[in-house]
Amino acid sequence: MTIEVNIRFKLAFDLVLEASRTIEDTQLLKYLKSNPKKENEYRASPHNYQKILSILRSSDYVIKSSILEEPELSEKYVKKMQVKLKLREYQNKALDEFFEYEGSGIVILPTAAGKTIIGLKAIERLKQKTVIVVPTKNLLHQWIEHLTKYTSLHRDMIGQLGDNVKDIKEITVTTYDSARLNINELRKHFNFAIFDEAHHAGAKETLKVLEGLPSAYRLGLTATPDRSDKAEEILYDLIGKPIKVAKVSDLSENGYIAKYKHKVLKVPLNEDEKKLYDQYMGIYRGYLRSRNIKIRTPEDYERYLIFRVNQDFEAKEALDAHRKARTLVFSSSAKLKRIEDLLLKHKDDLVIIFSEFNDMVYEISRRHLVPAITHETKSSERQIILRKFNNGEYSKIVTGRVLDEGWDCGNVNVGIIVSGTGQARQFIQRLGRILRPKEGEAVLYELVSPETLEAGTAKRRKESDVIE
Repeated sequence: MTIEVNIRFKLAFDLVLEASRTIEDTQLLKYLKSNPKKENEYRASPHNYQKILSILRSSDYVIKSSILEEPELSEKYVKKMQVKLKLREYQNKALDEFFEYEGSGIVILPTAAGKTIIGLKAIERLKQKTVIVVPTKNLLHQWIEHLTKYTSLHRDMIGQLGDNVKDIKEITVTTYDSARLNINELRKHFNFAIFDEAHHAGAKETLKVLEGLPSAYRLGLTATPDRSDKAEEILYDLIGKPIKVAKVSDLSENGYIAKYKHKVLKVPLNEDEKKLYDQYMGIYRGYLRSRNIKIRTPEDYERYLIFRVNQDFEAKEALDAHRKARTLVFSSSAKLKRIEDLLLKHKDDLVIIFSEFNDMVYEISRRHLVPAITHETKSSERQIILRKFNNGEYSKIVTGRVLDEGWDCGNVNVGIIVSGTGQARQFIQRLGRILRPKEGEAVLYELVSPETLEAGTAKRRKESDVIE
């Protein structure tokens, strides 16, 4: 007997399926949860909509669905959504793989390799209503600018959801936070979702965006999807398989990004600093030995130290000692002197300095009269500093993590990482700040204190195969 299935959204998060009789299809039931309060009613996560629809269509079901009833771009948008640039070989290869995977996948390319253009071309070819989700306001406005610059779309044809604007159009750019807060509205319209800096989508709150959209087509863009919590596997499930088409070295050799050198400079602690460092690390390691604890991941650090602080005084003592040791290493007097030497050496270059700690950012700023940007910097002040840096009024800036991504860094040709990083993603992002195509060779310095945890951290970092 034929079963009729009506699919719709309710005000709550889930899809609702109302069947004319009980569903017994085991393949279908993997994606459904029955409503105990209503006979033959089922709930499902919106991101499984296309799988559910495929099963229903291949079996003896009569389907009535109010989900994405008009998913295609209108003729006006199709005519205007024509990318003006010719794609490079590796960009075409990424697109080909995306379509081989039935319109899904995460493109992994370094900063400056043209991931945005791949996204624009995907919109052109799919001709589907599209939402572009980004982590920051800066990226929101960059995408809007690129849509108007590289296609024939007018500004008033591009929707914006975020930065105090709520205006949804057939092609809309939004932040992850705004998308999460407005998911019930977004899920009605968009059959194609682009997730820029897709590694952000693995966070607990932003996963709700991926799970809440019924979009058939999903494209992630990132320099590296790796996350300390290993949530990249969830991203592969909710967005698509990783698409790796070019390494930094290949792109550099072919002139698509700047030629560069990565130089690790050893900067030892002075005698007093080394004594203090050994004292702090002695307390930290002693605690780990006394509790038979082995720290292998950031999650171990949270579980065995941070979460124990309120119940175990010695855990707090060990945590404080470890933080003091890190601060000492990352902010040593010898590093300040080496920064001075590098700034003199590169007095005529555009230089960006990265530090792990805001105190060090401000110290470098004071010592060398270099503008500083941290998460504490007001948005208006940040824009002024970046504008003056991009137009050459400033030749040096110093920052924390806040400029690791989401900023068009123009002609920067020298980067200085004051603190060695063990995260491949952070290293790739910072390297990406100097990789915009330019004449001459860019250089990234990494200042590392030997015989400290910092040296081990930098050594453990496995350079992504996107780099090698």
